Amino acid sequence: MREFLIIPAALLLIAAGLPDDVPVPSPNPRDTPPAVLSGQDPAATNSETPPPVTPKPAEPDPAPPKPDETALAACEAELKALGAVFERRDAIDGPGTCGLSATYDVTRLAPGIEIRPETEITCRTALAAAHWVRDVVGPAAKVFGKDVRLTGLRQASTYVCRTRNSQPGAKISEHARGTAIDISTFEFDGHGALSVMPEQRKGSREEAFQKAVRAGACLHFTTVLGPGSDAFHDNHLHIDLARRNHGYRLCQ
Repeated sequence: MREFLIIPAALLLIAAGLPDDVPVPSPNPRDTPPAVLSGQDPAATNSETPPPVTPKPAEPDPAPPKPDETALAACEAELKALGAVFERRDAIDGPGTCGLSATYDVTRLAPGIEIRPETEITCRTALAAAHWVRDVVGPAAKVFGKDVRLTGLRQASTYVCRTRNSQPGAKISEHARGTAIDISTFEFDGHGALSVMPEQRKGSREEAFQKAVRAGACLHFTTVLGPGSDAFHDNHLHIDLARRNHGYRLCQ
């Protein structure tokens, strides 16, 4: 009698090989190094450091614009006609947006009327100051008597590269453009020097003079700030030539 060997079906499948369509478990990404997933050599990844990042070079400060020599010549001629004494100096370059294409040290705004200490302002700022002194400040001094004469102005600041009132984040000051002057004291022959101060409300001639020259400054400058406008201007008159839309003037 012939004997038959019974082979389990599972062994037959192993012997025949698995079908091609039997799914094979995929490796768990969490168990696989990132370098392997990306196709990189793990040894190379661990042994090499990324190349250093080269910082971009800083942007150079823009050079001040070239001066308009024709306009400056006309301005200087008018200053001389008013009796001003001045010296043109070199341009101021930066930093940043600060700077002047031409600066002027004015020592006399009108015959017999000096300004101290030395200034760094534009020519048109000097011209506005000279007209203000001739048309407003000089005549206003007569409130102290017909024999009293204005002899000088002391300024506390002209050009300086800073923001408005030196406050962080504020807009650039007109001082950084050379169009601003801070007047602290007026000097006279026949009367004591008069420093700018908060209004005393005493109805004095000194107060009348300060009010008159402050109001008259807005005829020649586009910004006039002084005592009472804010805490930064209690001891001087700030006058400047800021450009605004529609020729707006700020007089406070």
